[in-house]
Amino acid sequence: MDVDAAATSPCAALAAALETSALSQDCCGTVGVGIDVVSVPRLSQLATEGGQAFLDRVWTSVERAEANGDPERLATRWAVKEAVMKCLGMGISDLDPRDIEIVSLESGAPRAVLRGSAAERAQSLGISKLHVSATHESGWAAAIAVASASTEHQDPNVAIQREDGS
Repeated sequence: MDVDAAATSPCAALAAALETSALSQDCCGTVGVGIDVVSVPRLSQLATEGGQAFLDRVWTSVERAEANGDPERLATRWAVKEAVMKCLGMGISDLDPRDIEIVSLESGAPRAVLRGSAAERAQSLGISKLHVSATHESGWAAAIAVASASTEHQDPNVAIQREDGS
């Protein structure tokens, strides 16, 4: 790992760690890996400048309710959305960000619910498991997502919904 790059950029440090991890290998049905880091102050500024219209365009009503206006929670959900997009090989211009809804389990762990174009892409890739993890600290929010395919079973923690609700 390039120590200088890691010291100056949290994203570079995470990317370097990912490159050397077992997750970077296409083993055990791994379809995609995504990682993202978000500046909480920058996202807070965007939310302030964009107002309710920005919040409504980026987060679902469930996400906004769970975040309760907390910039760290909004930034963390955005980092998870971006990490999932990377797993799917998509970007913000390819889908509605509300097609990836980040909800909290009773334990507090994040769960990604995919709808619309995100769900269609996941199905086309054969994704049956989507693991996400997130954190926030010192003005930064970070997330990782790992998508895998399995012919054995659909993971109950992966919610992929078609437009018809099934």
